[in-house]
Amino acid sequence: MYLKYCQLILLYSVNFVNGFGFFDIGNTFNHLNKELYSLASDWNGDVKTRWIEQELDHFNPEEKRTWKMRYFQRLSYWRPNGTIYLLMGGEGEASSRWTATGIMYELAKETNGAMFVSEHRYYGKSKPINTTDVRNFKFLNSRQAIADNVKLIKYIKSWKMLNNSKVVVIGGSYSGNLAAWTRMLYPEIVDAAIASSGPVLAKKDFFEYLEKVNDNYEQYGTSDCLDNIRNIFKRYDKLLQSCEGIKLLKEEENICQESDLTDRKNQQVFFSYKVETFVTNSQYGNTKMIENHCKNLNESLKHKIPQKTSKPIFWVARKRCYYYDYDTMIEEYKDKRNDWVMAWIYQTCTEFGYYQTTSSKSQPFTDNISLNFYTEMCSILFGAEIDEKRIDAGIKYTNEFYGGRRPNVTKVVFTNGDLDPWSTLGVLEDLSYNAPAVVIPRASHCRDLFSNRKDDIEELKEARKHIKYLIKNWTEAGDFLSI
Repeated sequence: MYLKYCQLILLYSVNFVNGFGFFDIGNTFNHLNKELYSLASDWNGDVKTRWIEQELDHFNPEEKRTWKMRYFQRLSYWRPNGTIYLLMGGEGEASSRWTATGIMYELAKETNGAMFVSEHRYYGKSKPINTTDVRNFKFLNSRQAIADNVKLIKYIKSWKMLNNSKVVVIGGSYSGNLAAWTRMLYPEIVDAAIASSGPVLAKKDFFEYLEKVNDNYEQYGTSDCLDNIRNIFKRYDKLLQSCEGIKLLKEEENICQESDLTDRKNQQVFFSYKVETFVTNSQYGNTKMIENHCKNLNESLKHKIPQKTSKPIFWVARKRCYYYDYDTMIEEYKDKRNDWVMAWIYQTCTEFGYYQTTSSKSQPFTDNISLNFYTEMCSILFGAEIDEKRIDAGIKYTNEFYGGRRPNVTKVVFTNGDLDPWSTLGVLEDLSYNAPAVVIPRASHCRDLFSNRKDDIEELKEARKHIKYLIKNWTEAGDFLSI
């Protein structure tokens, strides 16, 4: 039963600095691209931006409409018989900086390769159709995206200087799936693939995500960290059960008075925001970040200091307070500036699920982020026909079509960091001699796609070396195997 009379709700217009509150359901490409700008050392502007005409629907000959897909190319290191490398775009804007650092860049240098980066349809500047109309998302799915990349590869291979070159596709997170699936569906076109941190198993209730976060904090945090986390979240839960508790919580957490925290959905928005730091440290961080976070939690509890938060999500600048409101969050998603968010949520609703709930008891965050929190969003954003039945059907089709954790594929290396919560949906054991799994101790999401840094652990550096060896071996780049 929800509390209804704790306060008089005032309706007014709210402007967020950033409207994305629940934890990451598909922000990998944007996050990783930000890192590239500080890491890309070999950046001299010799990258070309190109466009290729694509069919709106590759599988319906009666659909005649076309659109322009953006991609980047760099041929600085190409020499005759060099390999073609394509980094496949995912759920965000593509970055040409992948041609200046990272594992693709190193492979291209070591094998006289040509580098390309594609941009996924409906993301970045590759917009097939007006995405402000939700009906137009029907052309957004992984099969269409794979077909886009296959057409790009065929076009590149039509160049006289590259028509005899081997092709390697590379992807991370969702695009790691795409890389493996492209090799599986088009082995006559793609010779090998790197599938980094790919959650190849579609799953609606992805409760394992927070279980992994729990395990990370138990293993790498301080001895009392998990108990402290449980106590913090249990206290949130208790405070939200009474008018007096809500009043106190608003004072402690600087929550706008207008936030109706008697509403269950708004409470879930609050909890999902509070989980974010723990999620970020596991998905993108390292063991030291987890340990330091635990130490900071301990100090905060000892001295009764409010928890420091990250950049102000749900922040009302003019009132300098947090406004947790589900309906306003939904309206933010619909804003055309956030069309990439709408695109990714649509893919979760129709293909993948990936909803990170608190339904498991093996996590410390209480059970306050339900499956309905996500599934109802699908119908609200995309219409009543995108209901839970449609979500289930999409997930079933995805797993049956691609094979889940056991895709029928060779010459793909599946890499995962064992710190990464997404790894629980990935390939963690060898499928065969020519489809190995590389699990990297204490590494997080997609870290193998980057170049070595001084503070990288040795296991990560060795994994990158092994991945490059496999790709060279599979593409018969024999002249370069000693590098």
